[in-house]
Amino acid sequence: MDTIKKDKICVVIPCFHNNETIRESVLSAANQKDVDVEVVIVDNGRTLDKSLVSDIDNVRIVDVVENVGPSEGRNSGVRASDGEYIAFLDADDWWKEDKLKKELAAFKTIRIKGRSPVMVFSGRGLYTHDGRDTGRVIHCDETVNYKKLLRSNQISCSSVLVKRRTILKYPMERADLHEDYICWLKMLKDDGYAFGIDEPLLCYRIRKGSKSGSKFKSMKMTYGVYKYMGVPFLGRLVYTCTYIFYGLKKYYF
Repeated sequence: MDTIKKDKICVVIPCFHNNETIRESVLSAANQKDVDVEVVIVDNGRTLDKSLVSDIDNVRIVDVVENVGPSEGRNSGVRASDGEYIAFLDADDWWKEDKLKKELAAFKTIRIKGRSPVMVFSGRGLYTHDGRDTGRVIHCDETVNYKKLLRSNQISCSSVLVKRRTILKYPMERADLHEDYICWLKMLKDDGYAFGIDEPLLCYRIRKGSKSGSKFKSMKMTYGVYKYMGVPFLGRLVYTCTYIFYGLKKYYF
């Protein structure tokens, strides 16, 4: 994009056979309070029923003929955006109405040793696949650096707000692993930090059959992330154990 609009937030939503949930997700993004927002839907494989979102203001659809997957779908949405900030939202999750307002305010005011955060994220409430509140909340730390993030990925992709120029520098890759985890680690490895708002501003749907739905498969992918990031063998074993510990603590305790 030639002109980037200051303070504008573009919400990138990759969509692939998500017609049952896409409208709720888009409405939650388009109706955010007190922010300049545009929703950019990346229609992977042209599976979106556009009539579901045709009456919602500030929505733009990026057509992708073939399904390129969520990683490249997010990258395509970022490249097509003209906002200073990017927020990611999966097509079956949704937000509380003041999510972006609170995160943008944190971006503008939080300084640690004179430095603003690389990204801002939030906690999340867990919902069943059909949208019922489980009453469980996944909390987050206020500040997360590279070493802390290696122990456990507490940054949910659908909760992130980041500057466009930053995410262009660290695009999503390795869709066979946890592509968002790799992205956050690369950002923070360059001596940055993420700021967490410990409120369930994200409503996270527990997906049946998702890539990380199988805990064993997710563990293997996490080990692959550590290997990809160049973590030594012993470190990979240690961090995989901490991943298992925090995963059990997060979802079962």
